[in-house]
Amino acid sequence: MTPEIAERLKLFDEDLVAFAPFVAAKDAIEENLRLFRETEVARHMLILGESGTGKTSLCDWVERINPPIYHEERDQIRVLIVRVPPAVSIGGIAEAFLNALGSFWEQRSSVTAKTKQIILLCRKCGVELILLDEAQHLKDRGDTKSQYLIADWLKFLLDELALPTVMLGLPRLEELLQTNEQLRRRFSRRVFLTLGQDDAGSVERECLQLFTSLALPLNLPVRSDPFNNMDFGCRLYYATDGRIAYIKKLLFAAFRKALLQDLQAIDIPLLAQAFTEEIWREGIGKLNPFNEQFVFRSLDRGGEPFERAHTGARRRGRA
Repeated sequence: MTPEIAERLKLFDEDLVAFAPFVAAKDAIEENLRLFRETEVARHMLILGESGTGKTSLCDWVERINPPIYHEERDQIRVLIVRVPPAVSIGGIAEAFLNALGSFWEQRSSVTAKTKQIILLCRKCGVELILLDEAQHLKDRGDTKSQYLIADWLKFLLDELALPTVMLGLPRLEELLQTNEQLRRRFSRRVFLTLGQDDAGSVERECLQLFTSLALPLNLPVRSDPFNNMDFGCRLYYATDGRIAYIKKLLFAAFRKALLQDLQAIDIPLLAQAFTEEIWREGIGKLNPFNEQFVFRSLDRGGEPFERAHTGARRRGRA
């Protein structure tokens, strides 16, 4: 691989994809942050999306817009991003907060002591916004009683801090709120990181527009023949489930192949190969969306790339 090809691939991989629901979620977070700065009123929200819809990238973008301010005596952490570990306990989430704050904590200290330290450090560091990424892990430990206790601790902490907080996670995060009515009331506002929320258009058309906008800076044309635009958009939707990470992964793989083989365009056979190699190795023949014999159904059954447990989450698109 030449240095020029490596650089082009690196730039494409690092490029932030600001699709419409992503921008709307960012704007909603910024609106809550402005409200807090102007009035000290803290409003919370829930941001839900399947894996690969950009939740972590959204956290990083908000932090990039509101970076820490470095002072001689103490740094101001305006946006505190807390990555929630899997199957976390109350003590574990308290430690995640302290790690995000850059604090050294005593291994044997009680949850009460850790909670007090979190509150103290958030105030001293001038935290204005809390982002809880991978928040679905808060409900993945123990039974309903355990989940209630975690939700109750979080409610207490947020009430004490009085800071706008955003929980970002998979759709099953909603189940945590069902166990604690008070926490559910605090996070009544919900934003979904999914395509297909615009009733004026189709999810397939949005998928095609997103793919096209990503491909435009590559200076390599995309040829969809023998499919027309609507057919191509529909196949893109099934190939990626409308998830930004998969759209980008598919295009990245095809772009890499085209550069290495010195091809003049990204075409349907190339996308078919990229789908099999990067998204689903069993996606061949009628199970490959870029094959003319494709069955035109969501690839979400057992063992398929977008298999999902029933969560009651909203889903648009074809059956």
